[in-house]
Amino acid sequence: MAGLPNQMFKIHKGKNLEINRQKPEGKSRASVFCCLSSFLYALFSSFYILVLVFCLQLPANCFQNNNEDYDSIIVHPKKQLLRSPRLLNRLMYRNGVQTFARIADNAFVISLDEDNGSTKEEKVASLRKSGLYDLVEPDYKFSLDEENEVSRKYVRVKTHKNLDISSVTFDANEAKEITPNDKGFSAQYYLREINATKAWDTTVGSELLVGVLDTGVDESHPDLAGKVIGGINLNNQDLRDEIGHGTEVSGIIAANTNNTQGIAGIGWNTKIVSMRVTDAAGQARVSTVVSALNEAYKRGVKVVQLSLSTNQFSQTFKNAIEEAQSKGILIVSTGGNTGIEEVRYPAAFDGVIGVGAVDESREREYYSTQGDHVSIVAPGASIYTTSLKDGYNSVSGTSFAAPQVAGAAALVWSVAPDLTNDQVRDILLQSADDLGDSGKDKDYGYGLLNIQKAVGLAKSSLGNTLEIKSWIKNFKE
Repeated sequence: MAGLPNQMFKIHKGKNLEINRQKPEGKSRASVFCCLSSFLYALFSSFYILVLVFCLQLPANCFQNNNEDYDSIIVHPKKQLLRSPRLLNRLMYRNGVQTFARIADNAFVISLDEDNGSTKEEKVASLRKSGLYDLVEPDYKFSLDEENEVSRKYVRVKTHKNLDISSVTFDANEAKEITPNDKGFSAQYYLREINATKAWDTTVGSELLVGVLDTGVDESHPDLAGKVIGGINLNNQDLRDEIGHGTEVSGIIAANTNNTQGIAGIGWNTKIVSMRVTDAAGQARVSTVVSALNEAYKRGVKVVQLSLSTNQFSQTFKNAIEEAQSKGILIVSTGGNTGIEEVRYPAAFDGVIGVGAVDESREREYYSTQGDHVSIVAPGASIYTTSLKDGYNSVSGTSFAAPQVAGAAALVWSVAPDLTNDQVRDILLQSADDLGDSGKDKDYGYGLLNIQKAVGLAKSSLGNTLEIKSWIKNFKE
């Protein structure tokens, strides 16, 4: 034993170790100190392990989107400079900005890659002090709202009876359930949970365009063949979906249906406009999403589906959302996968439908973010849909609850094409089946999506002056 006198121990072959009771002077205090140190070390180690285990159980997205989560900057030049592009270019160059791109009429994005040694904060501060801009803000990144556990087993859910439809003003006679012949339909429990199968007795949709702002879409997939209109890449990269997220989202909305293979899409005739806004790592930025929203209107998109979110506010993003809405586009977004109560954007912007997730028992999924930005919920556990390499997969997350609402909006519009985007939104929220606390709450919003009730309410508006109830008030999306 290093550091201890040899005479302290007597070792006898075949016997236990015997310790000499005569200890050198001064060693008693040292022994007590060593024991105390060992105890404190063990206590600290145990506490550390407990904290580590707790953190590992939290959704991964809890630790995403901090204030450093950007690698470019958005600027809004002063109005007088916008009227003189040459002067603007010259002044920006003199202030150290050599590479920039326009993302909106009054907004540009500046990359930080070319910067020489200064921090992000210093660069932002420098641009603000230049006097050239009305607004300077980070070009925040978005996270895809999917869960990694894609192999959860499908659980069959019993049909819920006696749903309250007293608030709906259409004929509530029992609709016939339509069962398509797609081979994987039996695994799509969520279609019955949201009453899509009964809504199909009224409509299977029109060729309305839904813009999927995501990782791209595999348009060669057998269940998406002929359903994807064009392709736009806002990152100047390959249009192909190399991650699979956008392909999974699109299958939920508009997979080819009743074709004896694969799955059933909510909108049998709905078309997808694929708009890739992510990079190779699956990250999107405010600038690319803003550009995509502008492009969506040019392409005739009526519904925009965003399965990504951030906890950072952006005035540029808010302006782009408001402009898209003013042009008649309905925005559907995920409510977030952080599992805690916090604000997520774009769901928190006025008029956006923020979608949370519930499990097979209609309970809030553990990862589904809570907050006033949650407008409605849909199933988010084990959602069977299209995937890469002509395959199919079960996926989980608010990323796959939100497309169900986007698909529902397309069906509502197919019944009553003259409805405004605000009216379609109100119909979807008004017709939801209340869950949790009575009325709107932070877990479930107005409740579970019910497409049968939504298309019924839309159908009842035909031939009449539409007077949708306005009890959806005093709430900020």
